[in-house]
This record gives sequence, C-alpha cells and structure tokens, in this order.
Amino acid sequence: MGEHDNDQGPVEGQKTTATTLPCGQCGAELEFKPGARELKCGYCGHSQTIDVKEGAAVIEYDLNDAIARYLGRTQRVDPAGKREIKCQDCGADIVVAAGAQTARCDYCGGKRIIEEELPPDVLQPESIMPFAFAAADGVEKFRKWLAGSGFFGRLFVKLFRPGALQQRANVQDLHGIYVPFWTYDSHAHSRWTAQAGYYYYVTESYTDSQGKRRTRQVRKIRWVWTNGQRRDFFDDWLVCASRQFYQGDLQKLMKKIEPFPTKALIPYDAKYLAGFRAERYSIDLKAGWELARNGMQAELYARCGRDVPGDTHRYLEVRSTYFGQSFKHALLPVYVMAYQFQNKQYNVLINGSTGEVQGAAPISWIKVLIFSLVVAAIIGGAVALFMIYGQPASTPRPDPQPQQQNQQSAAPASWDYDFDVLRDGRLEGWKVTLKFNGRDDADRAANYRDFIDNGGMAQHEPELADIVMNQAQFNTTAATRLIGQYLATHKWNDNPRFADVSVRRR
Repeated sequence: MGEHDNDQGPVEGQKTTATTLPCGQCGAELEFKPGARELKCGYCGHSQTIDVKEGAAVIEYDLNDAIARYLGRTQRVDPAGKREIKCQDCGADIVVAAGAQTARCDYCGGKRIIEEELPPDVLQPESIMPFAFAAADGVEKFRKWLAGSGFFGRLFVKLFRPGALQQRANVQDLHGIYVPFWTYDSHAHSRWTAQAGYYYYVTESYTDSQGKRRTRQVRKIRWVWTNGQRRDFFDDWLVCASRQFYQGDLQKLMKKIEPFPTKALIPYDAKYLAGFRAERYSIDLKAGWELARNGMQAELYARCGRDVPGDTHRYLEVRSTYFGQSFKHALLPVYVMAYQFQNKQYNVLINGSTGEVQGAAPISWIKVLIFSLVVAAIIGGAVALFMIYGQPASTPRPDPQPQQQNQQSAAPASWDYDFDVLRDGRLEGWKVTLKFNGRDDADRAANYRDFIDNGGMAQHEPELADIVMNQAQFNTTAATRLIGQYLATHKWNDNPRFADVSVRRR
C-alpha cells in the first residue's frame, strides 16, 4: 500500500486536460500508440515520446478521510444522458454521452480530449494503465478466441459451434475504452466459529438377499465445536466504477477478463487518452467500497472455511472488521466489441493489457442434438452388452435399511443433549438437561414433538457453543444461567418452552 505522502489528499476540481495534442510537424491530431510510450500522427507519421518521470509513483489515499469529505461522489448529469460540445477544428456541435472524457467529430474526424471544469467532489484519475496493443491486434485475438484455444477448446468449437462462424462473424464495432475503476486496499481481522467434522468408520452387519450375514464399513462424522481467527490484507481489490458494465452480460464478462496487472499502473497522463474513449466514474467512492467489502467478506468466509480443522465443517460464522483502508482511482484499458452472426449480436470484451478475451458465441443446436444422440447410443449399447454378457447369474442385493422412527409419542421426564467444544486445543464435553413445559402430559408431549420436528437442539448449537467459548472464566453456574437465559426466550403457546434448564461438564 502506498504512502500517504500528499497531505492535501486526492487532486480535486481540476480540468481533465488543457491541450489538444497537435502534431509538431503538420498540425494534425496525434494518437497514442499502444504498446509504446509515444504519440503518433496518422497523417505524416511523425512520432512524439511521452515523457515519464523517473521514480514517479502512484499515490493511494485514505478511504475514510475521502468519504468523510464527500469526495468521489458521482457528478449530476442531464437525465437524457447526453450533452453537446463544440469541435475546436471545424466548429460543429458534437453530441457525446454524459461523463465521456474524449470525443470524435463526425464531420471532420478531429479527436479531442474534452476540456471542462470538474466540481470539487469529482476526483481525477490518479493512475492509468495504457493499452498494450492496437485494435487490429484485438481483432486477431478475437479470431483466435473464436477458433478455440488448446485441444479441448478446439474440440468444443468443432463439436458445438456453427461451422461457418469464423468466416461469417461480422465484426461491426471495436473500440478501446479507458474504463474507470476503484482499487481498494484493506486490512481485515476475522473471528470464526464452526463445527468441525471428523470422519470415522464403523463396521455394520446386515443380511443379504441370500440370507447370508455380511459386514460393511459405514462412514460417520463426529462433530466438534471450534473457533479461530486470522488477519488478511487485500491489495488492489478492483471495482468497476462504470454502471455501463453492470448491464446484461457485460458484468460477467468484465469479471472474466480480470485480473489487470495493477502493479503496472503509472501516474495519470491525459496523453494516453488520445485516440481512445474514456469514461468518468458513475459509481461513487462509497458505493464502490460497499461492493469491494462484500467481495472481501465472501473471500474471507472461504478462507476461514479452509482454516476449520477436520474433514468437513458446518455452521460456519465469520465476523470481520476492516481497517487501514486506502484507494486509487484508475483508468484501465478494455476493448469493447460487438459482432453479428445470423442477424444476432454478441458482445465481447478484451483486456487491453493482458489480451484476455471473453464473450458470447452461438451454439449449433443441431450439433448438440447429434452429439447427444451419439452419446446416448454408445451408453445404451454398453448397457445392453453388460446385461447380456457381463451380469453374474445371481447378484446379491443388500436389504434396504429400515427407517428408524425415534420420535417418542410422549415427552420424556428430562431430555439430555451433549455437545463438544474445542478450547485452547483441548476437547470439552458439555451436557444440557431440559424439562419441557406444559399444562399436562399431553401438552408437554405436543411441546416435545414440536421441538423435535423443528430441528431439536441442533438449531441452537451455534449459540450454545458461542456462549461457552466466549467466557474467559467459565463455570457450570454461569453456564446454566447464560444458557438458561438464552433458551428462556423460546416459547411454546406463548409460554416458555422449557420448565427447567441445567448445564454440566461431561
């Protein structure tokens, strides 16, 4: 995470740019040449190097400070989503999308980086990742993606894609866009509780259909309550800040072309925008952090799940706190493409840095049907051959296990429930003894059956284990009091479900 060496915080309220990048020889427009640190004139071929300051670093800013100062809010735009600017070459009025930072004149072809004063709460990009390859190379990468990569990729294309897809896929539009992203850094401290499951096997006897006694190994699970904690650091968690890419299938495609090599970010320079479109963020800093935190929380849940000992686990609960958050506003390169096949349009996104291609492509349902029929015929033939030649004369079949009915028709005088807790590496056994409430035996029986039908004590295990594990100095008197207070909140016919609760160590 970068040092916060700018005491004034993020640059705010400045112009996106103040120049129009003319060619030094002929005066025509310069365009950024992807893959090189230079601008090139498409008219006379003159090139101009983009100066990069040695040792220049991308600065990250304190997130909570920026939110407290209401920085990074989205700018209000015309509800129509459009606005007009004047071409500085021919004077024509150009209609552009609200929030766009670059535009091309449809009359003279002139390209401009839009110059305007930003409100003080709209943040300028702090960093940029220049395009690494040109649009023509993007089309070639798309063609290779369409043909499939690797043996299985090419096999899938041959089996399920239309045969004429490569020749008839009509690339209608491909343009490079610098898409706004928020990148978030954050430390996280997580505490978790769960039931760890340990597999063990028991030998069971049964009688087969021939009346012979046989044995088999049956896997069972021993459940033990346990807890733990961990610290994590998330570096450059990406959140796309353009609502445009949260529509339809674009959101999934954008996630699929990640990751972007954020370590390659350089300080923002408007010269890299020449010849490309660029968007201003439409998801503000605070909303972006909510999206990032939700993603981090899901990742922490998975990591804590991997920390649980044993062979499996259940009832995992994770409580996380975040601190030391910082952010950057970055522009990342994406080629957006649409192509048509048989009068239907498909979307494709290409990572302008790594070349990763993701998109939609048609399926030939005739090929799918033929493939399904062939597979079904092969499976059917194999089954028929096995039935004719492979089945033994007498195949013993195990008797189905009768379903045990354990539910009692009357409430027991007292009902015991055992559970285990792993504390400081030692296994503790606890027993809860319950007596059911009721006006008479029938009422107590109904109370008991309702309790069993609704999951019994298993539904309360997480709370009981949490009570036990969160007491620094624990004794059975405190256990009875706290667990009794918890269970007293559970009602039966508007009365306490339990007449008496006691707790002891096993």
